[in-house]
Amino acid sequence: MTDGQVQKNSLRERMIIKDLLFSIPFAILNFLVVEFLYREIMLTTTLLILLTISFMVYYKSQVLLPIFFLCMLGAVAEMSAISAGAWSYTAPDFFNIPLWLFVLWGNTGVFIYRIGVLFERVGFHK
Repeated sequence: MTDGQVQKNSLRERMIIKDLLFSIPFAILNFLVVEFLYREIMLTTTLLILLTISFMVYYKSQVLLPIFFLCMLGAVAEMSAISAGAWSYTAPDFFNIPLWLFVLWGNTGVFIYRIGVLFERVGFHK
């Protein structure tokens, strides 16, 4: 291996570790906020929005489109399931779903997107 290849591999490994050190706590914090604060709708929504902003600052504009797309897709899926009678929420705010659910779906989608990018960097593509 040449010095250039070693440097490139070392940089890639550092980027992977950096992504993991940000993405895993991000997912855990999203889960904990919803698990313990789901009845406090404004607090939950605010905390999830702050988590989203931190993700957007960390990854810059790479995640803006996936956040928006998955917020809408997840919310529409929830609305459809509720309309079909699959489940309901005790304190719905907007079209029979809690407001914080839009943000949570966006955060979940972006987390999945970033993990996909991470797998591609590691070499799990195709």
